[in-house]
Amino acid sequence: MIYRCRSCGSSIEWKIGDTAVVCRNCGSKQEVEKSYIYEQAERLSGENTEESLEQAMILYRSIRGWQDANVRYIDCRTRLGRMRWLVESALLKEYEERFEAKMARRKKIGMAVLTAVLLCLAVVITVSMIRLSRYNRAASYFTAGEFERSAAAFQEMGNFKNSRERVYLSAVELYKAGRYEEALPYLVWLDGDIDNGYYLRKCRERLAEQDAGTS
Repeated sequence: MIYRCRSCGSSIEWKIGDTAVVCRNCGSKQEVEKSYIYEQAERLSGENTEESLEQAMILYRSIRGWQDANVRYIDCRTRLGRMRWLVESALLKEYEERFEAKMARRKKIGMAVLTAVLLCLAVVITVSMIRLSRYNRAASYFTAGEFERSAAAFQEMGNFKNSRERVYLSAVELYKAGRYEEALPYLVWLDGDIDNGYYLRKCRERLAEQDAGTS
């Protein structure tokens, strides 16, 4: 990226994450204005790609506490997480579709029908055991008071059993502990579908108050 020297107007190559630059033309060292960093972060955030969101997060983090940079950072992190989750879900769906197609072809072959049924049964049992094991591990995080880990683990479970409710309970505990930045992404992911957005709204209010206190 190009930054303009405030002393001589020359172009300075600026790397994402740098808070200060040195002009090769006049030799002056100057701090990069937070407003410029914020503007570049906004532009990258608007591109809404995995790479641009990662870069925007770096910029917002470099000016943490300035204006609503904290909230913008969390928004980018949330969108990036959701984007990656969607990609993983699409790959999983594609794998499942290929698996089902393979099973359908096997069913056309006489005696292979029985083999396919037994194989499917084994897969179902294995998947259920794995998911149950993951669920129990997530529950152990919650019991141990590791609420961010339990929220992340239950979020990965999707709609398995009461995983969404356990994500909510973990996020509420994070909120009660004053860990608003950590609680907000999970409350956004739930989209207020459990408590009608009460803690989501309160979490954003607390973060806004923190921003106001640090600005």
